[in-house]
Amino acid sequence: MKTVGAGIVGLAVGAAIGYGAAPKAAPGAVTTVTKTETVTAPAGGKTITIGALVCTSGAAAAFGEEEKSAFEVGLDHVNRELEEAGSSIRFEIISADTGTTAEGALKALTSLVETRGIKAIVGPGNSIEVGGIKAYCDANKIVSVAMSSSEEYSVKDYIFRPFVTNKLSAGPVAKLMWSEGKRKVACIYRDDSFGRSLNDYTKKAFEKLGGVWKEIKYMIDLPDYSSEVAALSAAVKELGADEETAVFHVTFETDGLNIYGHAATDPVLSKVKWYGTTDAKRDAFLPPAAPTAIGDFLAKVDSTGLFPVNPLSKINREFAEAYRAKTGTSPSGWATYFYDDVWILCLSLLETEGKFGETLWKIVPKVAERYAGASGPTPLDENGDLAKCDFGVWHVTKVNNTYKFEYSKYYSATTGEFGPWVPEAFMG
Repeated sequence: MKTVGAGIVGLAVGAAIGYGAAPKAAPGAVTTVTKTETVTAPAGGKTITIGALVCTSGAAAAFGEEEKSAFEVGLDHVNRELEEAGSSIRFEIISADTGTTAEGALKALTSLVETRGIKAIVGPGNSIEVGGIKAYCDANKIVSVAMSSSEEYSVKDYIFRPFVTNKLSAGPVAKLMWSEGKRKVACIYRDDSFGRSLNDYTKKAFEKLGGVWKEIKYMIDLPDYSSEVAALSAAVKELGADEETAVFHVTFETDGLNIYGHAATDPVLSKVKWYGTTDAKRDAFLPPAAPTAIGDFLAKVDSTGLFPVNPLSKINREFAEAYRAKTGTSPSGWATYFYDDVWILCLSLLETEGKFGETLWKIVPKVAERYAGASGPTPLDENGDLAKCDFGVWHVTKVNNTYKFEYSKYYSATTGEFGPWVPEAFMG
């Protein structure tokens, strides 16, 4: 059981939690909702239904499949432990696809609420989607336990983010670049809430250390980024394109692959070190998923970045085993957060005895404070965002034509220092 769980599951045994049937969609209504996990409670028991916003289509579709699978594993484990505790309560999840857009996220949430009676959700998984649902969640008191990094949404609201924010990662990545002798950085970033936020925070941290920062922003969802890459090359050349010069890039999957493809043929961009965000650590960027030319480029520029890590534990080992059994693949570090989102929401609903709205909103931070799951401890700050996070420093390697992300250092949020990576100690 999770650190917080034994006492809370005890609350569920024999508890009377009301459940009303969700209304059906009107004939011919367009809906993005798909029931992903249907659970039947024991005779005389109760079922609590929550929603899930996942991006199973659009720019982050591959990410969404991992999100959806981790949610489902989390639900399986919650219900398993309720059964073992002798509780008559069960949870089920109804998911909806956001299309990886703000408009799609709002449409999906509205559909869940209006056609399925959903009053609390896990997800969505990125800042664009969070921006789309924020006002609706606040107005309708819909609690969301989500993943989002942008500080634009770091306010006290109905969206909780037990996930590393840009504010938490900016200082460490600036310190990493500085510690490796970089004094001049050209940053290319998405012109959206996530990209702007991460650029601004990292720029501020790097300049505070005494560094020079140039920036190139680009519109998202363009078919090609050759002109933006040319502008990045010019900025790097202006900075000197020497050992003290680096590129910091804030990209997602589709735009990132396009940018890498153009950069790989640019002699200026190929001779300086590149640093990335947590989003740059994706298997989609390495062969065989990506072209060999991109893998070679990332290895040549020693592509490096940070990724949230946590100590290996019985909990995240069990999660990894269940995830592999379900999908046939190993989970990334992202998946641990999705899994924990389900636990935090379900445990909170057990404490409120199935009450939603403001009652649930008040209890989530208290549950998160006590919870320690697959992603580690999840203490929240006054705005409902993750209060602290440790990182692993990864870089791209190529050995015997095999490309992979390897960790080399560990950053402690407690000490503010980098140390050696101990592979037996961490999951990342």
